[in-house]
Amino acid sequence: MLYRKISNIAKKQGYSIRKIERICNFSNGTIKAWGINNNPPARKLKQVADLLGVTVDDLLKD
Repeated sequence: MLYRKISNIAKKQGYSIRKIERICNFSNGTIKAWGINNNPPARKLKQVADLLGVTVDDLLKD
């Protein structure tokens, strides 16, 4: 769910998941892994939220 949410917001803003990972200096596949274990570090989740111009709560909402 989290991966899908990030992906949808990113697409609307012209970002790919890989581009977000590069900008945030994450390893390739980091965000996709969040869709599997759904337990990202708060710091990394905040980085993504800030980049996308949303809140962490926005990313975590169902």
